[in-house]
Amino acid sequence: MKFHRLNRYRTGGTSSNLKLSYPAPRTPNGRVYRFSPNEQAHPRHFVLGDVVADINVTDAFRARMKHDPRTTQTVCPYSGTIAEDDAFVHPDDVKAAVEMVRHDAVQDVQDALSEMFKNAFKGSSSNNSLIKVTASVKRSIPKPKPRFARQDLMRELVCDHCGRDYGVFAISLFCPDCGAPNLRLHFVREAELVDDQVSLAEEIAVDKEELAYRLLGNAHEDVLTAFEATLKTVYLHGKSITSISPLPKVGNDFQNVEKALKRFEELRLNPFNSLTEDEMEELRLNIQKRHVIGHNLGVVDDKFAAHDNDAKVGETVILVGDDIRKFAAISQKVIDNLDTWLGGSPSPTIQAPLLSMNIEPKSTFADPKNLMALDLQLSLFARKVGVWIAEHCSDGRCTHVNLEQFKAAFTENSEIELEEAIAELEIDGFVEMAHTMGGGIPHFCPTLDLYLTFDGPAFGRDPIADTVTVAELALAGSDSVNAEDIFSQTGWDIRRFNPVFEHVASQIPDGRVSRSYGTQFSVSFFCLLPEDRVRVKRLISRLKS
Repeated sequence: MKFHRLNRYRTGGTSSNLKLSYPAPRTPNGRVYRFSPNEQAHPRHFVLGDVVADINVTDAFRARMKHDPRTTQTVCPYSGTIAEDDAFVHPDDVKAAVEMVRHDAVQDVQDALSEMFKNAFKGSSSNNSLIKVTASVKRSIPKPKPRFARQDLMRELVCDHCGRDYGVFAISLFCPDCGAPNLRLHFVREAELVDDQVSLAEEIAVDKEELAYRLLGNAHEDVLTAFEATLKTVYLHGKSITSISPLPKVGNDFQNVEKALKRFEELRLNPFNSLTEDEMEELRLNIQKRHVIGHNLGVVDDKFAAHDNDAKVGETVILVGDDIRKFAAISQKVIDNLDTWLGGSPSPTIQAPLLSMNIEPKSTFADPKNLMALDLQLSLFARKVGVWIAEHCSDGRCTHVNLEQFKAAFTENSEIELEEAIAELEIDGFVEMAHTMGGGIPHFCPTLDLYLTFDGPAFGRDPIADTVTVAELALAGSDSVNAEDIFSQTGWDIRRFNPVFEHVASQIPDGRVSRSYGTQFSVSFFCLLPEDRVRVKRLISRLKS
């Protein structure tokens, strides 16, 4: 038996024992999920993107790295644990790969059985035979590929030592590619966000004084929260590498300079040693100010008045934007010292501007829709053909493409180029085609996968999010799901509705799905048994992820 779909991912083995390698699902920004093998590296999850900055790796950079970038190993950003890339494969990606293999294997078996029955009686009939046997094969609608929607995490960073783009959920210490300390990048990013909050408050202060004060209070709180969390993270990392178990409980010690100093003495480290006496006093004052704002509604009490001679008991503490920026700058000096301790030397990039956090889509004149960003094996021209097919389908049904219109749309391309583009789409399951005896461009029709993949760039909408909407509407109703009823609830046009309703119906066995023709719907209704509801719920969960 020939496994055409599985063989696309074959990397070795034999015809009866294939070795396969399936690509991991990606987030909207092209990152893949990773999961630290270190069970103590909370929260373990992170995402890894591409190299987005060209950096000359000098000896000063390399001295702070755990290893050269672009190796076959990954560094846990939370703990510094180094292991082979395979050790960081996310458990959900293993499940995704199993689903992809199952899907492709089932489709390959269906194709093989169809071909076997089609050829079973070929050449066996006789003109003198009293009994004539005719075999016809009715193929079921190919199931769409499993879809895995992934989200980018909260903090996006670009390593200023190797240019790798990545995202983390909590404070990370190291770049997952080269292992260089990236601690200071976290706080630089935090300071940027705080500065944006302060600037916004200053803009609206005249008309909305109370709201401006609230924004300043939040900005001030964010500085201390990030400062405290960073100090705590580094301290606990320092204790973990000395094999201390269990790790000590620190409570809110890092909201107090003196207590923080005692904690870091355990590591023979003083992260405050670069601050002047005035800066140390400013740091203490702002920590106290945070307590007044957070726990006393901003009203000065005796404890705070003892730190600030200008403050009067019972009055509201004064918040000035420049003071908050100064508080962030002083905190940054402390964080830079911790980053130096982690790397064994100061970062060569301390005075350099931060690399871009936002990876903008790279569109070009040849690719204005940025189609090459789609995680596909197709050539650019095949992708353009896919978009054209999506754009020129009026109802979202998988009917044959008008060949005359198709050729007219691509008059600058040769017939061979058109045939190869269709072949590319067919090999990857985006179209089904039938060759004619006379040769030339074959008749072909799109599959559901084409709509689910190319409707995004074609119409600027998300068919995966639409699938979730329709699936939830289907579950909210009766066990007999009528397309007309769901269609009226969405308020969409038929082109948008048909592919996503069929996507939901693809989770149901064919025997409970009605594809009666003569209506405007590709699927007119389907029935839900308890096991079908489970399948649809799992589809929703997977697509929301």
